[in-house]
Amino acid sequence: MTDARKGSASARKEGALGLALVLPPLLVLIFLIVVPAITAIIETLSPPAGTTTGLTFNTYAQVLGARIVRSDIIFSVDIALISVAVVFCLSYPLALYLRFAQGRLPALFAVLFTIPLFVPVVIASFAMITFLVNHGLISTMLYRLGIARFPSLVYNATGIVLTQVWASIPFAVLILGAGLQSIDDALIDGARDVGAGPLRTFVSIILPLNAIPTMITLTLLFISIFGSFTIPYLVGGNAPQMLGVTMTNYLTQYFRRTEAVTMAVIAFIIAAAVGAIYVTSVSRRERNLL
Repeated sequence: MTDARKGSASARKEGALGLALVLPPLLVLIFLIVVPAITAIIETLSPPAGTTTGLTFNTYAQVLGARIVRSDIIFSVDIALISVAVVFCLSYPLALYLRFAQGRLPALFAVLFTIPLFVPVVIASFAMITFLVNHGLISTMLYRLGIARFPSLVYNATGIVLTQVWASIPFAVLILGAGLQSIDDALIDGARDVGAGPLRTFVSIILPLNAIPTMITLTLLFISIFGSFTIPYLVGGNAPQMLGVTMTNYLTQYFRRTEAVTMAVIAFIIAAAVGAIYVTSVSRRERNLL
C-alpha cells in the first residue's frame, strides 16, 4: 500500500471516529431542543380548532396584548440586566485579585468564592429568604445600626437580584479568571517597564485581551438569569413575575397550554438574540486564533 493510500485510510478512520464522538450529543441536541422548538413554533402558529385558515399570529397578538404578560416580559429583562450588571461589577475585581495577587489569602478566597457552586439553587433560595426576611440577619443588623425603616429585601425584585447575584458570582469569576489567566505576563511586565500604571495597564492591555471572555460571561449570565425559575418562584413576589414563573402558572394552574408555549417561544427568541452575541464572539476568537 502506498503512502498516499495509507494517509487516505487514516484520514477516513479519523473522520469516522470524529463523527462517532459528535453524533450522540448532536442527536440529543436535535431531539431534545431542535424538534421540540420547531413543534412549539408550529403549535403557536396553528389556527384555532374548527377553522381552516393557514398559519396565524393570533396567539402571539393575544399573549403580547395582555398587559400582565408584557409587564412580566419587561420585568424579566430588567431583572436579568440589573443582575448581570451587579454580578459583573463584583466579579471582575475579584477575578483580577485572584489572577494577580500572591499569597495564602488569594488562595483562600479562590476556595471560598466557589462554595455557591456546590449549593443547590433551591437550598440557596431558602437560605436567602431566611437571611433577608424581616427579623433575619440583615434586618437585625440594620436595626442595630439605628435604621428602623428600610424597604423589604425579599419576595420582590430586590430579593431576586440579591439571590441571583449570590448564585452567579462564582460562575462569572471562573470564566473571567480563565480569560485573565490566558494573558501573557510578559505583556503586563512590558507595560509596567514603559511606565504604565495599574489603571493604564488594565485599560490598554487587560481589558482588550479579556474582551471575548467578558462578552461570553455577560451573554451566558443574561440567558441563565432571564430563563431562571426556582429563584424567582421562591424569592420573587406575586406581581410582576419573571417569565418562567408566568409560563408555569399558565400551564399548570390556568391550563392554557398554547399561551404558555407561546411565551416559551418568545423567551426563546429573546435568549437566541442574546445568544447570537455569544456565538459571534466565539467565532471571532477562533478566526483570530487561526
